[in-house]
Amino acid sequence: MSSNIIKGEIQQQFAKKYLAYALSTITQRALPDVRDGLKPVHRRLLYAMYLLNLSPKSQFKKSARVVGDVIGKFHPHGDQSVYDALVRLAQDFSTRYKLIEGQGNFGNVDGDNAAAMRYTETKLTKISEFILNGIEEDTVTFKKTYDGELDEPEILPSQFPNILANGSSGIAVGMATSIPPHNVNEVCDALIYLNNNPGCNVRELLKFIKGPDFPTGGILKDDKKEIFKAYNTGKGFFEIKSKYKVEDLGRGLYQIVITEIPFSVNKSKLIEKIANIIINKKNKLLEHVSDESDERIRIVLRPKNRNVNPEDLMNSLFEQTELKNKFFLNMNVLNEKNEPEIMNLKDILKALLKHRYIILNNRLYFQLNKIKKRLEILKGFLIVYKNLNRIIKIIRNSNNPKKELIKKFKFSAIQVEAILEMRLRNLKKIEEYEIKQEFKVLEQEKKRITKILNSKSLQRKEINKEYEEVIYIFGDNSAFGKRKSVLEKFTFFTDDELVSKLEVVENINISLINNQFLKAKKGHFKISDLKGDHNSNLVLNCKTTDHLCLLSNIGKSYTIDCRILKFGSIKGVAISTYLKLNEKEKIIDIFKYSEKSEVVLASKEGFIFSVNSIDLYSNKKSGKKIFNIKKNDEFKTSCLVDRKKDDFIAIFLRKNQTVKLLIFKIKEVPTLQKSSGVISFKSKDYNTVSIHALEDDLILYDYEKNGLELNKNIKNYISKRGKAGKPIKINNIKISRGFDQNFVL
Repeated sequence: MSSNIIKGEIQQQFAKKYLAYALSTITQRALPDVRDGLKPVHRRLLYAMYLLNLSPKSQFKKSARVVGDVIGKFHPHGDQSVYDALVRLAQDFSTRYKLIEGQGNFGNVDGDNAAAMRYTETKLTKISEFILNGIEEDTVTFKKTYDGELDEPEILPSQFPNILANGSSGIAVGMATSIPPHNVNEVCDALIYLNNNPGCNVRELLKFIKGPDFPTGGILKDDKKEIFKAYNTGKGFFEIKSKYKVEDLGRGLYQIVITEIPFSVNKSKLIEKIANIIINKKNKLLEHVSDESDERIRIVLRPKNRNVNPEDLMNSLFEQTELKNKFFLNMNVLNEKNEPEIMNLKDILKALLKHRYIILNNRLYFQLNKIKKRLEILKGFLIVYKNLNRIIKIIRNSNNPKKELIKKFKFSAIQVEAILEMRLRNLKKIEEYEIKQEFKVLEQEKKRITKILNSKSLQRKEINKEYEEVIYIFGDNSAFGKRKSVLEKFTFFTDDELVSKLEVVENINISLINNQFLKAKKGHFKISDLKGDHNSNLVLNCKTTDHLCLLSNIGKSYTIDCRILKFGSIKGVAISTYLKLNEKEKIIDIFKYSEKSEVVLASKEGFIFSVNSIDLYSNKKSGKKIFNIKKNDEFKTSCLVDRKKDDFIAIFLRKNQTVKLLIFKIKEVPTLQKSSGVISFKSKDYNTVSIHALEDDLILYDYEKNGLELNKNIKNYISKRGKAGKPIKINNIKISRGFDQNFVL
């Protein structure tokens, strides 16, 4: 016993065993062979059905019989996994060109399973005949089955370019494959072109192969750059969306009917998702969805009203559901050495051509040997007819006619066997004539085959003829029809555009009350609404899709999404409901957040600086420190600036009832991400009231956007930043602060 024990570290043993398992999974289960496009289970299914004589012209046989033969003779795995593989080859919505013809329930696009194997029946299709064609002519090598009793093919001849025509998908240990189906007419045209022009590149081949051609149709995104990248590298993705039509119901009403959905999308789950979108009110354009499908897909969508644009409705659903989907390309296949390799389009087509050249040569050599053998026999027959009486005499009188015939007439062993097995009725004169004619025909065929074997150009013509035959039987003009997936440019929606299409956008107005409460109401306020509301520090108009930027007295910035605001409260909702404020912190200023804007911030003591709005944004409840406020100071106000149009900053100062104005160039205000600011004025005991951005005309505007003539000599107030400013007389008026905010002087 001790001599049979293998000593080694457990880590090494685990690594060794796992590697063996991984390689077995890759080569025997998950990845297809590039030459016939089949995994072992599919290859064994087709070969087992071939041995059962289940040709397209034969009667159907129970699937259980086929599965039993496969697992009993070739594939020692579970019957359900083999049946699942068989079912997929028979589904017209899973396979572009079916390899198996099914009779019975083989499932549907709703995800319903096929009936049990004892109920369904199968046979091979014409395509499978093209994949198996020539298998008995020594075209491929055979190996022993798992139990050593029978032989099975290592690969199938595959005149049909199955790896691209039907594609493949699978997951192995550490690698996967995902190859979409293609139009066989386009693939064969590309193969013929490559056969005639071996030096061509992928871009030239894409003149023939436009992209995938899915069995469920749909619209393929015509993105030439992405398509080239995918086929040139062997990795990439394709976008596919549903095909639909608009049906007129009269009186301005309509409905949208979806007739094709993306490949591998479950229809029932798709409809369920659309229904949930309607129930949860995530799409304001859609009212109802119903499934009226039979053999053909017919999903009916009803819009909210007749004013809804059909394109807007469909484009919004494309973004929200699997009505638009991505198919990822990963052309990872087993090459002729049975090694996994990621190939680009040209590599795969070259591998297909190389395989067909090998098959062609093997078949021709087989036929040539068969002809030579037959010619040898026919030569013996002709000798018999010339020496008929002598040969009959030897056969009748000799104890060992075989040996004597070889000795006297120099017959070969094959010739003697054939002569001795001849029937008497074949000795008539007419038979001699027919043998001479057959001999003549076979000699000509022998010369033709020998000529092809010795000529690359003739072999090229033979290969081209094979693919032309595939085009004739399975191409665009056949029962399989033209390309199902059409190519179109896609309409692109940005996130903002999608939100605007899907959300119910309403006007709202926000009031800041006592620096502690936010009051939100539907609709926009008017000037008259402000009268008598002495509690409101600030009021602004916005929409439900906007974001608010809030600035506190200690120089912190906060952001609130208007979608989360609570409506209906007369007194307003405490700001602490939305934000996490410090004990003595108050909100001083609010404005609509705009990513590309610039804001000037000012403290009570006159410190000032500019900041880009994007630097004010914070997704935390605790906010973001922007203004480093000095001791005994606090944040006071802000204004929007546009440095392309605005030239000056105006700052109003107050001490008791005295108001001063100072105007200076906007370029004197630095733009910083975070700062304690620079001094804007020097006037003892004066505090900042408000700041404004002015254009070159130096005009301020009231709340109703009317220009205000504050002083005829307004230019006299222009000075340098840091000066004291000059007194100015102002009536009790409301002046805009740039964000629909107002204040009273």
